[in-house]
Parts: sequence; structure tokens; C-alpha cells
Amino acid sequence: MFKKHIVRSRIYFSVAALGLVTAWVLNALAVTQEADYLNAWFGSYVDWVLSLDLLVVGIAVITLMLVEAKRLGMKRVWLYFLLSGITAMAFTFPLFMAFRERKLLERRLAGGSMEKFEFDNHRVDVWAPKTITATTPILIMHDGRNLFDEKDSYTGKTWEILTAMRQEVRGPQPIVIGLWGLSDLSRLRELAPQKILDNHQEIWDHMPEEYKDSPGESLGDAYVSLMADAIIPFVLDRHQITHHPDRTAVMGSSMGGLMSLYAMSKRPEVFGTAICFSTHWPFGGDFMVQELTDLLPQDGNHRIWTDTGTIELDENYAPFHEAALEKIKAKGYLTPDSLVGATYPNTGHHESYWARRVAEALNWWLRSGPRT
Repeated sequence: MFKKHIVRSRIYFSVAALGLVTAWVLNALAVTQEADYLNAWFGSYVDWVLSLDLLVVGIAVITLMLVEAKRLGMKRVWLYFLLSGITAMAFTFPLFMAFRERKLLERRLAGGSMEKFEFDNHRVDVWAPKTITATTPILIMHDGRNLFDEKDSYTGKTWEILTAMRQEVRGPQPIVIGLWGLSDLSRLRELAPQKILDNHQEIWDHMPEEYKDSPGESLGDAYVSLMADAIIPFVLDRHQITHHPDRTAVMGSSMGGLMSLYAMSKRPEVFGTAICFSTHWPFGGDFMVQELTDLLPQDGNHRIWTDTGTIELDENYAPFHEAALEKIKAKGYLTPDSLVGATYPNTGHHESYWARRVAEALNWWLRSGPRT
């Protein structure tokens, strides 16, 4: 999604350079030979056809440039028209298209920048907003392949989180860290709460065959450590940000919802907020609800968003979701600032549904701010 804009802009810049060189060289030859421009343009009916054809195309090109400049907020578009009179439309139009691609990339990136790193064989995508201060919030998200680029996404859809950043998120924009898993087959072992999984090996009896290649090899604690002890400190240091749990959230969906709660339970000094979409409580059912909520830090400095849909896989979540909410409230999460336990009717278990409410969850986290 991002690379194509860079490639296209380079192609357009090359075409613009070619247009500039050919226009100047041919015009120089015409001047030295004292060519009659007017007669060359309108000397015969054939010349009229070609000239009017180019005129109509030129009007269409100018219209396109004006419309796109307004849509994308490209300023001083009149300079391209001025340059066309001095050079040639063969130069200024591809030049405009090159800068248009850069503007499209800027919009896709919500005015920020994207970097890629690798930690312990995990790809990590880091989006940083244009403005960063010592108190910029940090958001780390699971299933990083599904966050930014449709071509990377397992489902072909993303969370559209950068669209949300550009259009809907209010308050200070956070740095967004997208953590990829080791592989599709290791996903359950990385995102399952290890302390609970190790105590209930029978859970593998209900898993599909492809997930039974190495039952018992839990990776959840190592995954939490990777986030808390390697990735987040690296990002904080790289951008000279001062860490505070109130400004650090962990976010995910389905199994990523369970891991977000587990990560905050394991490392409450790092993560102050867990945001969980379609939290997959049926993975373990009653004992997952009981034991994971028992691990949660007592309310006072931590916050939880956990939700569910009502269709597809989520149609089975309601009893576990309600039971979990009661347990979480019993830990002291009683105010709308500390707990959101929403149900979204007619939504299911898919990135396209989660994308619809990602801005709402982020605004809840970012706008409430630290409690005193």
C-alpha cells in the first residue's frame, strides 16, 4: 500500500525529466531554425485536428489537476500552469502527478512515518505521528500484519487505524507499534495467557489438528517480555519519550484480547490500559474467565476496554463476556473511565468490524487521561 506510491512518484519524476529535456531541446532547435509555430500548429486541417485534440486533452488535464489539488490539499497549483508556459505540459503534468503520489502517501500515513524492525524473529512495524514529545502515548498492537496494509493482512482487510488517526482520533496521537507473530501456527501459543494454558493442557484436545504439532510449548510469557523489555524500551529511547503506564496501552482482538489483559496483569508497571476487541473468552471458557480476571491488577491505576459482537464467532461470546465483566467489576473497575464492556449488535469477528470502533476505543483511552 505504501511502496506503490513511492514507486509511482519515481516513475513520474523520471517522465517529467524526460518531458523537460525533450521540450527544451526541440524548442531550441525550432528557434535556431526560425520555425513558424503558428503555421506549424494551424497550417492544415491535419494540424488543426492535432492542435484541437491536444487543447481538449490539456483542458482535461488542467481540470484534473485543479480537482485533485483541492481534494488532497495541494497548495500553489497555479505554479504548474505558470511553468507549463515556460517549459511544457509534458514536464509539469507528470511533475504534478509525482507530488500527488507523495501527498497520497502522506494521507495514507496520516501525516506520520513508518519504520520496520525485527526483534527475536518478529517483524515490528512502527508508525510515528508527525509531532512527538516526551509524553507521546505508546500503543502496541498484536497481529501486526493486519493493521496497516491490505496486502499483508491475512484477511485482506485492516484495522484502518491510520485512517482513524487522520479522521477521527482526537487528542495526542500515539506511536503505534504493530507486532507480527512468529507464524500463523504459533499464534495461539504466543497470544494465549501462559500461566493459564500451562495449568490446562486439556485445552489442546479441542484445538484443530494443525495446532497440535507441539502442544504444551507455551510462548505467552516470552511474548510479554518481548513487548515490555525489548520493543517498548527501544521505541521510547528512539523517540526520546518518557514512559508512564497511563500513556502505554496494549491492544488486540480475539486471542489478542486475552493477551492484552494478560500482558497488563503480568507487567502492570508497563501497561496501564488493555484494549480488547471480541475478547476470545471461549478459549478456555469458564476457567479462562475466572483465572484471567483473577490475575488482573486491582483497579486504581489501570483501565480495561473489552467488547463483543453478536454475529459470526462472536455470537457465542455473550455469557462469557458478561461473566468476565462481573469479575472485572469485582476487582474495582467500576467507572466508565476504568472499564468499558460494550456489545456491538450485528458485528462479528473480523477486521472490517473492528475498524469501525477502533477510533472510539482510542479516543476513550486518549481523552480520559491520567487519574489523580
